[in-house]
Amino acid sequence: MRIGFIGTGQMGFPMARHLAGTGNEITVWNRTIEKAKPLANYGARIAGSIKELAENSDVIFIMVADDEASRSVLKEVFSHGKPQIIVNHSTVSPIHTREAYENASAVGTEYLAVPVMGNPTNVEKGDCLCIVGGSEKAFQQLSGLTGKYCKEHVYVGSPEKASAIKLALNSMYFMALESLAEALLLVKSWDVGENEFLEIASKLWLKVIVDRYAHRLLDESTPTSFQMKLATKDLFYAVLSGYHRGQPLPVTTRLAEIFLEASKLGRLGDKDYTRIYKFLGSK
Repeated sequence: MRIGFIGTGQMGFPMARHLAGTGNEITVWNRTIEKAKPLANYGARIAGSIKELAENSDVIFIMVADDEASRSVLKEVFSHGKPQIIVNHSTVSPIHTREAYENASAVGTEYLAVPVMGNPTNVEKGDCLCIVGGSEKAFQQLSGLTGKYCKEHVYVGSPEKASAIKLALNSMYFMALESLAEALLLVKSWDVGENEFLEIASKLWLKVIVDRYAHRLLDESTPTSFQMKLATKDLFYAVLSGYHRGQPLPVTTRLAEIFLEASKLGRLGDKDYTRIYKFLGSK
């Protein structure tokens, strides 16, 4: 099987590296080519263009930032190749996913939306969760490949359902993060020690939120695993998706505005999304 992989950023690079170890021929491309070149050490061929990749791939995996990037690379793929299957791991809107699915179907290509729950470390360890939308038969052909970085796959039906679920789950993550950040700032304003508060919260079901986010919120040296601007994008895509179905999302809408303020006014767009604590604390 000839594999193509587009988008070798923080998530895409370890995914492509896993796929390079499957014994299949793999060609990779990234907008910033320097980020893709180290994959040559794992046997990957580095394409100079999407055209080159599309002409030499039976199956193409995509992991890019947003609707615009996904739409752009898919246009190039369909212009220069006819892959049997496209697997889009990107976190994009269900509106774009429906459009991409229809465009792929028009040329006889199976389109799978397979957003991934996890961070780069999870990808490295192979313990992500894959949400699968599209042809179940097509997916069965590839589950051995995605299984290199996803320990579990959940099939949900249509591609747009997979995209909607990913946005809904990410929104819940961001709300949990925001609520803990605000709680810490509230008790701090009343001279309650952070550790004192966290110890009490950990005796309740809130422990799971504390365990996941407290250290990352309080430690400014936490490395960036998920950029604030990408979290902002996901929140606004969730709001947009609700709008398309006539479903208001008032809390998500306000949270999207807060993250946008942190990204732009706070100049934290390239920082980890846990820096929302720093932004709120400075207001």
